[in-house]
Amino acid sequence: MTAQPDILPAMARDAAALPPIPWHRLRRIALPLAVLFVALGLWQWITASGRVSPLILASPLAIAEAFGRSGAEILAHMGVTLGQAMAGFAIGNALGLLVAIIFVHSAPIRRAVYPVAIGAEAVPVVAVLPVLILWLGNGMAPKIVITAFLTFFPMLVNALRGLRSADAEVKELMHTLSADARQTLWLVRLPASVPFLFNALKLSACACIVSSIVAEWLAAERGLGHLIVVYGARYQTAEVWATALAATAASLAVYGLVTLAERLAMPWKTR
Repeated sequence: MTAQPDILPAMARDAAALPPIPWHRLRRIALPLAVLFVALGLWQWITASGRVSPLILASPLAIAEAFGRSGAEILAHMGVTLGQAMAGFAIGNALGLLVAIIFVHSAPIRRAVYPVAIGAEAVPVVAVLPVLILWLGNGMAPKIVITAFLTFFPMLVNALRGLRSADAEVKELMHTLSADARQTLWLVRLPASVPFLFNALKLSACACIVSSIVAEWLAAERGLGHLIVVYGARYQTAEVWATALAATAASLAVYGLVTLAERLAMPWKTR
C-alpha cells in the first residue's frame, strides 16, 4: 500500500523520458490532411455558390447525404466489384510470374512469344469485351478475364526484369555448387526479383479495380460500374460521385495492402 503513491511520479518520469514524435512524421500526415480540407472547402464553396450545376458536380455535403441514403447498396455492389477485381488480380499476376519464369529458362520461347505478348497489351479491352460476353456469358467470368488480362502484363515485364537481375557472381556460385535450375530459381532469382514483383503488384492494385468497373459499365447487372450507369441514367449525380469515391477507397485499400505486404517482406527498404 505504501508503494502506490510512487506510481504516478514514476509514470510521469517515464512519459517525460519518451522521445518526441519527429516533426517529419507529423508533417507527412498534417500536410496531406491540410490540402484535403482546403480542397473540400473549395469544392463545397464552388458548388454552394452555384458556379457549377449540381447535375455536373455534387457538393461534398450532398455526397455525404448520398452515402447515408444509398450506402448499403453501394457497399453491396462494391463487394461484387472487389470479388471480380481480386480474382483477376490473383490470376493475372500468377500467370505473369509463371510466364516470366518460363521465359527466363527458355530463350527460344522468350524470343518467339515475348514480342507477341507485348503486342497483345495494345488490344483495346472495350472492343474485346463483347466477344468475351458472347463466349462466357454476362456473368463474372468476362470481368475476371479482362482484369486478369490487364494485370498480366505489368507482372510479366517486371518479373522478367527481376528474375534476370540476379547477381551474375551468385549464379556462378550456384553453378559451381552443382545447383539445378529449380534451386537457382528459389534461392537466387526469386529473392532478387522481389522488389520488381511488388512494383508490378502496386501497378496492378489500382488497375484491377478500374478494369473491373470499366467491364461493368458495358455489360453487367451488379457492381460499381453498373451502379454508376444506373445512377447516371436517373440523374442522381450525388450518388454517382459517392459510388466513384467508394471505388477510389477500394483501390486505395488494395494498394495499401500491397504496400503493407511489401514492408513486411522487405523491412530493410523501409529502414
